[in-house]
Amino acid sequence: MVARKLGMEVERPEIDGITGLYLEAFYSLSRSRSGTGYGALPIQISEIQAWHSFIKSPLDPESLLFVVQSLDAVYLKHLSRKK
Repeated sequence: MVARKLGMEVERPEIDGITGLYLEAFYSLSRSRSGTGYGALPIQISEIQAWHSFIKSPLDPESLLFVVQSLDAVYLKHLSRKK
């Protein structure tokens, strides 16, 4: 983090309950992703469905799909910039 390298203290944002659930889902699902020699692949819809069913998540399935795919797109874009 740039601020740490400059010796600055940075306060982390507080994460509310619902946001925490979405982040937990993304972190968990991110470990299930496949990859190729070219890099990580997007999280598959079937993985999101399976996670929702297995965990018995209180999150709306359509919202979960939208949020996880949105987070995943940002994550994959970040990874591609690191190369």
